[in-house]
Amino acid sequence: MEIKEDKHIGQGSYVIAEWDSVQAENAVFQRALASLDQKMITKCNADWSPLRFNLGKSLSPGDGQYGRTTILPELFDDHSGTAMAHWRQLFTTAGHQTLIAGNGAGNTIPEDFKIAWAGLAFPNKQQHISEIKWQIGDRKYGRINIEEIKSYNKPAIIFEEGYVLDEEESFDLYGYVEGPIAVSEPFIAGLYQRIVMLGAAYFKRVSKVLGTCGAAIT
Repeated sequence: MEIKEDKHIGQGSYVIAEWDSVQAENAVFQRALASLDQKMITKCNADWSPLRFNLGKSLSPGDGQYGRTTILPELFDDHSGTAMAHWRQLFTTAGHQTLIAGNGAGNTIPEDFKIAWAGLAFPNKQQHISEIKWQIGDRKYGRINIEEIKSYNKPAIIFEEGYVLDEEESFDLYGYVEGPIAVSEPFIAGLYQRIVMLGAAYFKRVSKVLGTCGAAIT
């Protein structure tokens, strides 16, 4: 597995690696997730007291418990402001634009959810994003150029520290989409790009994650 040297941005640093091997072999990803997990459990215990986390029932918590699942795309809007059902997007214009934003009012993370954000994966055969930056609440993070991901098969950007996206806190991920915009399918002009949020989502009420797959979370 190829891993690039650490790069420093805002707080902490990040590495770029092949996503195929990240979960099983990348020590940076494992450390980041373990650290974020402890941070999130401590925060959820405090904010959602008296609820507690039970690892054995993380997907089906009982009375007095909260749960944990993957980061669900339905918690976010895509570049057009439409609620997502998957991480694949069709970009029809090039240039700087929002890539992903919180699905709540004012681009916030929906109530009763907290996100442990560990990185991004780009499982595309061709990469169309050359720069990214983001804002969490009032804090803005500087631009980073990610064109080197074009040398990878399925690249992932892993944060060494990770970020907590709190419920009802705004989140915006911006990026530069490279042109030109070509006709990718008959009568469809655009570029398909899958941008996957890596980490975990913690939920206060299990009823909010029991709905139909792909449907909006209410």
